Formats: sequence, structure tokens, C-alpha cells
Amino acid sequence: MKKQTIELYRSALCPRCAYATKILKDLSDEFEDIEIITYDVVTNTKAFKNAGVIMVPTIKIRENKRSWLMPKTAQIRDFVLDNRQVPK
Repeated sequence: MKKQTIELYRSALCPRCAYATKILKDLSDEFEDIEIITYDVVTNTKAFKNAGVIMVPTIKIRENKRSWLMPKTAQIRDFVLDNRQVPK
């Protein structure tokens, strides 16, 4: 089965990022076709620069990016489900 890659740009010191990580983990448990790739700003600044990410947490699915100052479960879930490609 082909997996839908979701990129999470975060910082280990960011509580909002920890929350976004948990929500994405829950979604990947619920939907087997979701794969989460995490980039940390401290250890992978090149990935942040290449993706044009200027705020954490940021979630990127293909070319679609979304950042939140105070992410809510429904916002993250809606963004992922709206941009997810269902495998055929």
C-alpha cells in the first residue's frame, strides 16, 4: 500500500509542536496509509529552509502547508483529511 507522506516541522522545545505530534500520531494510528516525517528546526535547518517554513508547528502535505499559533485537534485533523490522497 502506498503511504501518504505528511511532513511535520517542529522544535523539540515547543509545547504546541508536541501537541501537533500527538494528533498526527493518532491520525497515523487511525489511517494506515499515513506516514509522518518529522523535521526538527535545531537538527535540520536545511529542511526548513528548503520547505519555506518560518513557524512551528507546520504541517506539509505535498505542496500544501499550514501553521498554527495555537493548534486545535479539529484544525489539524481537517487539514490532514482535506489534503490526504486516499490510496487506490
